[in-house]
Amino acid sequence: MKYLSQLVGFITLAATSTVSASAIPDPQVLLQHYLAGEPSDGDAPLSAVMGYFKHHDQAIREMLLNQSPQLANVLESASFCYAAIATKPSPDLLPVLYQNQGEQCAEIQVHEAQPGWYYSDNQCQYAIAYKNESDISYCLREFDHQAEKYGSSDDLNAASDAWMPGLGATLPATTRTQSFTEIPLMQRATYKRTQSELGTCHLEMRVYKNINHHTATPVMMIHGGGWLERLKTARIMEAQIAQLTEAGFVVYMPFYRLAQDREAGPACNQVTIEESKKDIRDAYFWALFNNYKYTHSDKSIRLIGQSAGGHMAVWLSQQLPFFIEKIAPMFPVADFAHQLQEVQDGSYNHGYIKRMLATLAGKDDWQALTGNEPIIVNNSLLEYIEQYPGIAPEMFISHGMVDAIVSPSQSLRLCNALAGDIDAGPAQVDMLSFDNQYARIHCRNGSELHLLEQAGHHFDGCGLGLCDVGGEAGITATSKLMENMVNWLK
Repeated sequence: MKYLSQLVGFITLAATSTVSASAIPDPQVLLQHYLAGEPSDGDAPLSAVMGYFKHHDQAIREMLLNQSPQLANVLESASFCYAAIATKPSPDLLPVLYQNQGEQCAEIQVHEAQPGWYYSDNQCQYAIAYKNESDISYCLREFDHQAEKYGSSDDLNAASDAWMPGLGATLPATTRTQSFTEIPLMQRATYKRTQSELGTCHLEMRVYKNINHHTATPVMMIHGGGWLERLKTARIMEAQIAQLTEAGFVVYMPFYRLAQDREAGPACNQVTIEESKKDIRDAYFWALFNNYKYTHSDKSIRLIGQSAGGHMAVWLSQQLPFFIEKIAPMFPVADFAHQLQEVQDGSYNHGYIKRMLATLAGKDDWQALTGNEPIIVNNSLLEYIEQYPGIAPEMFISHGMVDAIVSPSQSLRLCNALAGDIDAGPAQVDMLSFDNQYARIHCRNGSELHLLEQAGHHFDGCGLGLCDVGGEAGITATSKLMENMVNWLK
């Protein structure tokens, strides 16, 4: 019991609204607890981590023997697993399900339900396939240290899985405090398969909804990661979903292929940005054609996109202008040419965007870029909006002014393009006025720019640490922005 005593205090984590880095067990303590063969004494988070380690036992021992740096990824994933299980919502928040027992439609104990068919109504008319998922299975899929399972539907035997509790939507890693009356259900599906010499890439679509929201407004969320990664960026976005389902949305969340080999597995990486964009276009069509299965709403599918996903939301709206009516680009990199120009003239001197632009263009160094590369030209989207602002959808644009990943000028210029003048539109840095760290600029009828004075990139999520958005005032401003975005999308 040597190590268990060091973990007891962390169970209070479940009562907090956000996951603090100081409240997570030291990963080395978790590992030593496993290697020593200490019992978990029925403690759910610790048991899940021990099961996670046991599944990866051979790999862990080889990493220890070889002093592999990959062990750090395993330990970080174990910490995420612990935090997720420690903060899992009460079973009381699961939706009510019923079973036909003879002539009686009887309520069941949902958290004890075996995989099978049930009903969502007390008349036993609306049948759904439902299953629960063990803590260990959840951790192995969601916190895969190789980042090959998260976003892959390779394990599905059919086109769509049964509905299950959507715990990824409830992680307390959001700036806006998690508050919901029902854990949304999640269904995983394959929306696309691609074949290459490295194998088959199974691209996953996740659908989240509250069980009896039959007229929910559809929205598709496109994660960021610079087209280079998905694991952390997608998880931050996914943690926002319970706030959307609670507000009456059904949420489609697709994963797409990536441009380098850090994540997603060999068959799903090392593609061009254009192939990633085609994946998102195909994901939208999947949602469009399957929307009737999830909602009877007559509203168009809205888009939320973060960073690279914000770019793709703008791009997709240009591809399908008569389908998409509302989009919410969050800290989008919508104009590659201008972003490169700021890097070259030194007005935006941050390393990530330099590496991203160089990698996507197939260059070893950003300084080799001239601005004439097809990837730069083809992904500079603002001039088209400036020329045809009436065709662009309504937009709720948001950005933090101390963003060290994507320049805030990207969003200011997008707002100006919607007004018909990229350079002289209403969003000018020297004219910004913040009220308690929050500024709102009218771009055109139906479109707005929302800025946070002291927030950085991914201001919507806190990960395993504090929200870096400018103290308590910044948290209040950020929470207000997120609430405004949800209401605007309805």
